Amino acid sequence: MDVLLTNDDGFESPGLAAARDALMAAGLTVATVAPDGPRSGTARSATFRKAIHQIRCGGDDANPIYKTNGTPVDCVRVAILSGLASAAKVVVSGINEGANLGDDASYSSTLGAGIEGALLGKPALAASQQSRDGRFRLVDKDGYDFAAGAQFVGKLVRYMIGHPPPSRTALNVNAPAKLVSPDPVLTHLDHRTWSHATTGVVETAEGKAWFTFGTNLETDPDFLGIPGSDVTALRAGRISATPFSLDWSKAGARRATVRWTKQALAALRQGEGAAP
Repeated sequence: MDVLLTNDDGFESPGLAAARDALMAAGLTVATVAPDGPRSGTARSATFRKAIHQIRCGGDDANPIYKTNGTPVDCVRVAILSGLASAAKVVVSGINEGANLGDDASYSSTLGAGIEGALLGKPALAASQQSRDGRFRLVDKDGYDFAAGAQFVGKLVRYMIGHPPPSRTALNVNAPAKLVSPDPVLTHLDHRTWSHATTGVVETAEGKAWFTFGTNLETDPDFLGIPGSDVTALRAGRISATPFSLDWSKAGARRATVRWTKQALAALRQGEGAAP
């Protein structure tokens, strides 16, 4: 088995299907273990006090599909620790319906599942797709075109298998609404400019309530647009790749991960990682 695939939008998500199709088209075998329904915004949430069911619901013996009643982190833990996907060479989480950029990535269960894969010893990639309108909401609302992002995921995963990154590496990949340049960009996380005391208040049957994070508004507070950030890359119509080292306290770990990511993106620009 080459890849353990999961997501946070559920096993019937079109983004998950796009990633699975692209990985298989790249000649890779894929075990899919995803939640039985949406689990967005659960970050690194894991289940400790109830049983996690892993039920076969599709695919074939080489590329099976399972659903679970757990979080995305649970999916990765159960799949690897049960032995189902212990031989997987890479963990892929996504493709998420909506970008996971800047500070927002800390809430992302797409990235949370990728981090879990890295902590369990697997190189990991979390992939997300900006909505077609090109907005930068915390929660995207419109349709998605997964084609370019899925193709990139297939190529990058093939490269990761042939050229493994440093231990405990996770990559946060975001594809723009409209791809302007095929060359991916090495990035860091941007920052949102939240304002205090501006959260919208509504009256409900239970009394006064608040819409959090501005997701009820036409736009969320904007990002700073820091040069070299993931947001800046998407605004330019380019795929963003932000590396993380989960070797938390090891000196030089992040530098090694960044160095590997630079090499990987340069190789992909030259055509490495394509399907045979």
